[in-house]
Amino acid sequence: MIYPTNWSDYELLDFGNGRKLERFGSIITNRPEPAAIDSPSFSNVNWDKTKLYFEERKNQKGSWNKEVSDFDISYPLKNTDIRFILSQGAFKHLGVFPEQAANWEFISDKCTSFVQSGIMPKVLNLFAYTGGASLAADVSGAEVTHVDSVKGVVTWARKNSDLNNVDTIRWIVEDARKFVDKSVRRGDIYHGIIMDPPIFGLGPKGKNWKLNRDLPELVENVMKILHPQHRFFILNTYSPQLPLSDLNKILSKVPGFPKQFECTTLGLKSSVGKELELGNLVRF
Repeated sequence: MIYPTNWSDYELLDFGNGRKLERFGSIITNRPEPAAIDSPSFSNVNWDKTKLYFEERKNQKGSWNKEVSDFDISYPLKNTDIRFILSQGAFKHLGVFPEQAANWEFISDKCTSFVQSGIMPKVLNLFAYTGGASLAADVSGAEVTHVDSVKGVVTWARKNSDLNNVDTIRWIVEDARKFVDKSVRRGDIYHGIIMDPPIFGLGPKGKNWKLNRDLPELVENVMKILHPQHRFFILNTYSPQLPLSDLNKILSKVPGFPKQFECTTLGLKSSVGKELELGNLVRF
């Protein structure tokens, strides 16, 4: 399993019984986590210190026990810190997936290496959410295109960009498949492509997205716009219905996908050393 090791503003304190106890800055949260099937390491006394508790009701929506003002946390990359605005909403997410810091390091290393070799990397971030990967690429010298179909999260990502004094990211509110199709027709080429597709989604003109069904075609088209030599690729999937072995088989049959790639699990390690697996990770 791959997990970040350089967080100071975030800590997975404990997990179990379908929930996880975390620290964001100075705020302790208690949120649902389907992958937390073990028993907690700490007693109820430790869990009772929670400041924010999310109760999930229907379709992953729910509510927090109290409201706090938006706040920001930072993550230290080699060249600079990147900062994120955290905010409450109708879902359990606060605006950052802490386990993704392991990918931010990977992105930063790849982009820095390109720049040092005289290549100005172009990076495409699909299903880009609030822009952690986009920021990691931008501050490491890349020309970044950030694509997400939800206008609200792109607005959130732009606020994160402003917080980091970054004004060079290209923002696109569009369905990822539609954007990639147009990129193929234009003959666009990117040195790095990052994908974090959902399990289900609603695309343009009511066309549904289903991960198991639609992922192979999207990856095939993505390979057509990825540079043949100077490149990197990251794919995260969080669906329990798509185990790592099945994902490996799917990708091995995609035309243009390399025969050798890293296929592993992305997760977090708790304060007492327990590992929490959170999703599949494929990269090269």
